[in-house]
Amino acid sequence: MMANSVVIRLCSSSLLIPFGPVFQVLAGEEADITASMLSTEDADTPADELVYQVEMPTNGMVALKEAPEEEILNFTQAHINKGEVIFIHEGEESGGFSFTVTDGEHTSPLYQFVVTARPLTITMVTQEELMVFPGTRQLITSANLGAVTNEDGNEISYWLIRPPRLGRLILANDRNQFEEISRFSQTQLESGLVYYEHQIPEEPFWVVRDSVELTLSSQPAPDVRHILPITISYYAAHSNISSQLWKNKGLEIVQGQRKTIDNTILDASNLLASLPEIQRGDVDVVYEIKRFPDHGRITLDGQDLPRNAPSFTQEDVTQGKLEYLHGDSGASFDSFSFRARLKAEGRGAPSPAESVVLEEVFNILIKRRGSDPPELVTIDMLLEVLQGSMTIITQKHLNTQDEDSPPDEVHFKVTKAPRNGRLVDSLTMDPISEFTQEMVNRGQVGFYSDDSLSDGFVEFIVSDGEHQTEPYTLHIGVLARTLVLAKATEIKVKQGEDETLVTEEMLKATTGGPVEEDILYKITSVPKYAAVMVDRQATSAFTQKLIKEGRVSVRFIKSTSPRDSVAFVARSRAANVSSVLNITVQPLANIAQDPLLPQGALVQLDRKLLDATPLANKTRTSPTFTVIQQPRGARFVRSGGPGAGQPVDSFNQKDLDEGRVAMEIQNNPSGSRGGATKDEARFILKAHGVPPAECVLPFQTRPYNASGIYPATLLRIPSDSNELPGVAGVPRVTQASPRWRDGVDWPNGNAPTTASSDDNSHGKSRLSRRSNFWSILIPILVVLLLLLLAAILAYYLIRKNKTGKHNVQTASSKPKNGEVASTETFRKTDPANNIPMSNMDSKDADPELLQHCRTTNPALKKNQYWV
Repeated sequence: MMANSVVIRLCSSSLLIPFGPVFQVLAGEEADITASMLSTEDADTPADELVYQVEMPTNGMVALKEAPEEEILNFTQAHINKGEVIFIHEGEESGGFSFTVTDGEHTSPLYQFVVTARPLTITMVTQEELMVFPGTRQLITSANLGAVTNEDGNEISYWLIRPPRLGRLILANDRNQFEEISRFSQTQLESGLVYYEHQIPEEPFWVVRDSVELTLSSQPAPDVRHILPITISYYAAHSNISSQLWKNKGLEIVQGQRKTIDNTILDASNLLASLPEIQRGDVDVVYEIKRFPDHGRITLDGQDLPRNAPSFTQEDVTQGKLEYLHGDSGASFDSFSFRARLKAEGRGAPSPAESVVLEEVFNILIKRRGSDPPELVTIDMLLEVLQGSMTIITQKHLNTQDEDSPPDEVHFKVTKAPRNGRLVDSLTMDPISEFTQEMVNRGQVGFYSDDSLSDGFVEFIVSDGEHQTEPYTLHIGVLARTLVLAKATEIKVKQGEDETLVTEEMLKATTGGPVEEDILYKITSVPKYAAVMVDRQATSAFTQKLIKEGRVSVRFIKSTSPRDSVAFVARSRAANVSSVLNITVQPLANIAQDPLLPQGALVQLDRKLLDATPLANKTRTSPTFTVIQQPRGARFVRSGGPGAGQPVDSFNQKDLDEGRVAMEIQNNPSGSRGGATKDEARFILKAHGVPPAECVLPFQTRPYNASGIYPATLLRIPSDSNELPGVAGVPRVTQASPRWRDGVDWPNGNAPTTASSDDNSHGKSRLSRRSNFWSILIPILVVLLLLLLAAILAYYLIRKNKTGKHNVQTASSKPKNGEVASTETFRKTDPANNIPMSNMDSKDADPELLQHCRTTNPALKKNQYWV
């Protein structure tokens, strides 16, 4: 409930705290503290750093959903935004807690969060009379029993206090069979499972009224008692009035006993049906005794009927004032006769209906005492009780038949007491181990359950003082008071898929007992864009058993929203819990997870970062990405062609494949002091024929390092770094080893990487670890090659210098024919006579000198050699 807002200004920060003055919670229950109730906004502080400090809770405690048993005094705005903070009421109706909000540097003044508890109440909204035809089953609907609580979704249980006289309540089970019941729920009533079955008597009646008294329960609301009136309508002609228009079953009695003659065995009140309803008020049925019984007496209100005017009315019979007292004779049969007619006081001539007189004999069967043993004729040997409460044991659970012993003489003696509770006297609440059938009939015997959920039993024997039965066992089943619900944060439906199965890992409710009940889930708020289905058919209710069998699924039926939610109530036989199940569309796309990108760079947005090709292949269209949240430290721009560098808010997969979209990352000089800065962009991914999906591209940024390797194509690097010429004027980034040269380790052991597009047709440079290797090796090879060339050149110059200093040859005398020269052809000359090498123009050179001073030896012909 939003009522006002408070703005707290702390220096440069502004904390906006809107909250309602009163937060209502159901008494004894828990409720979410949502952002609409308590919200703080600060322009320069994220939600997970805005801390609430709680002081002095007075009527409950603040806790987190994941640990509701542990009180907390600190939580953040992020906890509230995620729906993780709850308030659990305990104690007074009005209270709350004080709190302050801090962003780490500034703290708000003390504020008061007021919490009031509203009680849970049950209200009857419709209560029409139930009309039943003779011998038929009539469905009991919400028009007959329309009860609601002031809290939506709370289950209401109906407990039978007084069963109907002329029929019974039955429940239709899943095998199309009916069983008598003593309790049912509002859900079963609304599901069309609860019936009233009229048990037609042997005699025909016209109109008979019946009723059922019920207790309505919904913890922690106080119980409400209600009576459902029932009318059985008969169609019979007036001429059919006869002695069969009434009930005369006779009486069975044991020698020497006193027994009441009530309207279950003697009833002529249906004679009133022959009168108009407005005339029935002052008319009654009068019985006149014509012959008294031979072996006993008839008493009225404890006094013998006078012999001179022996009469009594139907009202006396109904109120249990008429009794037959046997005189303890040896006779086995007795009877008395009477006449019955309608009589109105203060009237003249009787009406035709009043003129009808019925004459009958009331038979009495007398049995010898102690001749018959007691017999247990119990209908149901299972007693279902609510955990931690008391349940009355009725004749449905313990009922005996003993022809010669009254109910107060039939004793039940417990031989094995139950382990999950105790038998008690419902009037005094004292434990008991022995009781009578009469106490059961009066509703005086109860079973008080302890807090355990284990089933148990009670073993007993039945005795009438002379006979004793074999041990009998009454089984006791415990119904859990609470229900534990475990559900996933959300159910993800993959984009383009027909449906997603709901598993027990996503949704499961349990009572926590040794025997699990089948939980019913009833949808209270129909989703707008999705549908919950059972066996691929839309449904408004399903069970835990159907989930376990893999028959419950969800699907999106409208392609207009990426998310939806469904509110439901999970119900066991005695407990319920309300919750909301979130359904989201999971994008059918490959999205990079936390890639590390350089600050100040222009990064190509391609399939390495965003790839909706799987969705494109499924829909045969080009999916569209629409930006719904720009990154804090980057922006999306057009890459290449007209409008290059302009911001873009929407692009498709074809744009990504053709390299027309890039992400420009800002420099962050005052950022995270050398560490990585986290950022993210959010998109809506759409394609024809499938629901849209929200997808997130999370990434990290860090100052650029030329030795880094980045998992994306860099179209531009920061201007203060060394750039290498790239393709088509785009600088190409050199590569380095997987570790920064300053020795800084990268997250997950991987250095930032850079890679060019795999598509060579786009003219982009391919940067890989191999090019990184050659970028280091090539300079070393160049230096070595220069050193080698310098060494060869030095050697060449030295060699050339040596060969240029020749010894001067002198012409020797030519030997005569046939003589052998006795002197050597070449001789060493004195170094002083060496002729230095010099550059000379060819026109000034002396031919003879050139002949003797050439720098290279003349080429040899074949078979020639130097000596």
